[in-house]
Amino acid sequence: MKKYKGQAIAIIMVVLVVAAVIGASLYSRMMRNKGEVVDTRESQKALEQAGNVLDAFTTSDLPSLQSLISSQLAGDDDGLITLDNMGAIETFLSSLGDTMDLGLLDVGTGSSCSEPTVTITYADLSDGVEYGVGDAMAINVGDLSLPAGCRVQLSFYTAGSGDHLFTTKYVYMDSGENVRQYALDDMKLYCLNSFGSGDCGSGSVAPRDSIEQILANGGIITLDLTTYSNLYEFRILPLKEKIKIGLKDQCNNLLSNYLIKSTVTCTGQERTMQVVIPNAANMGYSSLFDYTIYNSSGTLTPYHP
Repeated sequence: MKKYKGQAIAIIMVVLVVAAVIGASLYSRMMRNKGEVVDTRESQKALEQAGNVLDAFTTSDLPSLQSLISSQLAGDDDGLITLDNMGAIETFLSSLGDTMDLGLLDVGTGSSCSEPTVTITYADLSDGVEYGVGDAMAINVGDLSLPAGCRVQLSFYTAGSGDHLFTTKYVYMDSGENVRQYALDDMKLYCLNSFGSGDCGSGSVAPRDSIEQILANGGIITLDLTTYSNLYEFRILPLKEKIKIGLKDQCNNLLSNYLIKSTVTCTGQERTMQVVIPNAANMGYSSLFDYTIYNSSGTLTPYHP
């Protein structure tokens, strides 16, 4: 038998190279997985901190918050309020009589998270609010002096599959400054689905020709509010499924909702949460009054304090 010197060394070298490659691959994967875990944890942390900041706004006294935002945005040429640190946020909230519990936040010096940044601006058509059956979206114009050509665009989005039905309702005042009795023409039925197909409402609406318009997802209705004499309130009432409604004001932002965004960055992971605060003029009377009520004396009418 012939013996080849050095053969064992060659085999060992091959084994070592293969082992080194496998080890490097495992180490690389382990470090990548560790990085992903850290990123996920920091991302979740940033999201929680941003949400905690928003909670301080949403739990404030709503009329006071609406009034403060309205006055500050109206006095800003850019229509934008920027609160870029904790001190600015605390100062803003303190004007509402609220204080922020810093114990809820792990941000700033000594933390992996930056100080939060809050921006407040007017909401756009894409910044919708979800309404379900029993809710009412309202534009209350009874006590407002509308500028000439005041128009409002309303966008509608499906919150799920299937047909979504809703009705619009025009509430008028009579000459005696009382709510006028409703007429059939004061209410219009709409059907909304993903594609705006012609069979929208089939099986749900009878007769189907009572549908005023069929809208696709993202469809828009435009109202020229100055053309309605003695209009007190315009309302939207979901009848089947939830709908998401956005609003764009062309009345010098007299009716615009407000969009609040909170942004926090933790170890390079930036996360933003947002909430839409309704304009005070877009909060109408209870949906209780959208149904006929019989009592033993008098007439129940909506009341705005």
